[in-house]
Amino acid sequence: MCYPCASGNLNAEQVWVMSGAKARRAGRKCAVLFGCAVMVGCGSAADDGTPIQEGVEVTLSDGMVVGEVDGTTRRFLGIPFAAPPTEARRWLPPESPEPWDTPLQATEFSSACPQLEAVTSPGSSDNEDCLYLNVWTPSPAPSGPLPVMIWFHGGSNITGSTGDSIPFLEPPTLFFNGRGLVEEANVVVVTANYRLGVMGFFSHEALSAESADGVSGNQGLLDQRMAMEWVAANIAPFGGDPNNITIFGESAGAFDVCFHMVSPGSQGLFDRALGESGGCTTALRSRSEAEAEANVFTEAMGCEESADIAACLRGLPVADLLMEAPEDGAIENPPGGDLYSGGTPRWQFGAIVDGVVITDQPRTLFDDGKVADVPYLLGSNTDEGTVFHVLQREVTTEAEYLEALERQFGATVAAQVVEAYPVSDFDTPQDALERVTGDSLLVCSVRDTAKRAVAAGLDVFFYNFNRPIPIPALQALELGATHGAEIAYVFGSVGPDQLEEEDLALSASIQRYWGRFAATGDPNGGNELAWPMLSEDRDIRLNLDVTLGTVEDFRSDVCVLWESVYDSQFE
Repeated sequence: MCYPCASGNLNAEQVWVMSGAKARRAGRKCAVLFGCAVMVGCGSAADDGTPIQEGVEVTLSDGMVVGEVDGTTRRFLGIPFAAPPTEARRWLPPESPEPWDTPLQATEFSSACPQLEAVTSPGSSDNEDCLYLNVWTPSPAPSGPLPVMIWFHGGSNITGSTGDSIPFLEPPTLFFNGRGLVEEANVVVVTANYRLGVMGFFSHEALSAESADGVSGNQGLLDQRMAMEWVAANIAPFGGDPNNITIFGESAGAFDVCFHMVSPGSQGLFDRALGESGGCTTALRSRSEAEAEANVFTEAMGCEESADIAACLRGLPVADLLMEAPEDGAIENPPGGDLYSGGTPRWQFGAIVDGVVITDQPRTLFDDGKVADVPYLLGSNTDEGTVFHVLQREVTTEAEYLEALERQFGATVAAQVVEAYPVSDFDTPQDALERVTGDSLLVCSVRDTAKRAVAAGLDVFFYNFNRPIPIPALQALELGATHGAEIAYVFGSVGPDQLEEEDLALSASIQRYWGRFAATGDPNGGNELAWPMLSEDRDIRLNLDVTLGTVEDFRSDVCVLWESVYDSQFE
C-alpha cells in the first residue's frame, strides 16, 4: 500500500500519523515514486524505477540542483531540506522547504546553525537559516542504487556543522568530506545540519501549549528526522537506495543516532545505525526538569512577565538567546578544568524525555525491546578524555586530583574512583583524571548501551579506536587516540601529504568496514580481519589500529564502577 503524499517530502506530521515500521516504509516508497515524476537527464534506474541522473545537474521535486565534480565524486552542497526556522517558525517542528524555479547552485556549505565559538568548532553563528544538507555520490553515476549513509555531526548538540574543519590542523581541512567514503566504500553520503542548543533543544510550557502533542523540545532531533525523510524522498536520482539507509554520527551525533533508535517516529526511516563515541542509556532529563530550567532562562531573557512569552522569546535576537548559563557553586579556574568546577548550570539544552519524540528513558526502552530492530555498530576511543582538558588547568598533585573528583562526583564515589584509578597507575595525576573523564563520559556509557542492545536482540558490532593521529600539530598536544580521532579515518579527511601509508591503509579498512555494514548490516567481508559480534557471553570488540586486532573485556573492571554510577541516576 502507498500512503498519500502531498509533496516530495514527508513531513513530521505525516510520519506521526503512520503507525508501525511497515507504514513508515510505505511512506518512504511513496515519496520516492512521487519524486521521479520530474526527473530528466537520467541514466540507470533504481530498483523501484526511479531514474538515476548523470552529471552535476540533478532535478528534484523541489527544483534543480547544480553541483560539481571532485575526483570521481559528484558533490551537491547546501540543499535545503526544511524551511528556515525563523521568526514564527522558531522552535517549531521543521517544515518542508519552498520549491525553487531557478537552478540552485549547490557548491557551498550553508551557514552553521546558531552557536557560540568553541575550541573544536571555531567561529560563532547567529544565522537561523541553516537547515541544509550535502550529498556526495559517484561520478559517473552508479549503474544501480547504492547504500546511503546520513551523518550527524558532534559538538554536544550545542556546536558544530557539516562544514567544520579538523580542529587544530593547518591549513584548514574539511572534517566531514564524503568523497573518501564514496570512493572507497561505494556508498552515497549525506551530511545534515540541525538546530543546536537553545534553538534546537528548548522545551517551554508556552511552546508546548502551541503543539498538538502538548510538548516542545527535541527540535534538533526532529530536524534530523526531517533530513531522513528528505533522503527517502530525494536520494534515488543521486544514485542512492532509499530502502537502505544508515544513520551514523559521532559524539552528540552518536547519542542522537541512539535516540532515533528508540523514537517511534524515527523507527522505520533507517535500516542500520552506527554510533562513534556515544550511546544513550544513561539518565536523560525529563520534560518537567527542562521546563523548570526554561523558566529560569526566560526570566534571564526578560520575558517572564510578558503576556505572550513565546512571542517575546521569538522576538529576541539570536545573540541574546545564546547567553551562557551562569553556574551556581562553581569555583573559578579549577584544577582539573571546567568539567570539575563543582558548579550547576542554571539551564542547559539537550535531548529530553518529552513523551512523544522520546517516550521514556532510552534505557527503559532498550530493556523493554522498544528499539529499532536494526544492526548496530558502535564503539569508543582509547583516550576519549584528553581533548576535554585542552587549554584547561591541570591537577598537579594527588590532593588536587581527589578534590576535583569530589567536586564532580561527591566524596563517596570519589573514593571509589581513586581506588579504581590510583595515581600510581599513571604518569601524572592529570593523566589519571583524563582517563576518568573519558571512561565515565564515554567509554563505559557506550559499553552500557552496547550490552543493552545485545540484550534487546540486536546484532551488535563493537569497536575500540586505538590510533593517535600521527600529525605533528596534533601530536604536540599529546591527545593520543582522543575523542573524535577516528573521524578523519572514517572520512579519509587527511591525505598522503599528512599521513604515512600505514595510516592511509587503516583509514581505507575502516571505510570498507563502514561501507559493508551500510550495505548489508555486517561489516565483515573483503580482506580485513573478521569482526566478531558482541554477545552476552563475550565482551569482544575490534581494535582499530595500524595492526587490526580484537580485544576482550576492555576496561570492564572500571566500567563496573561506572555502571553502578549510571544505575544510581535512576534511583
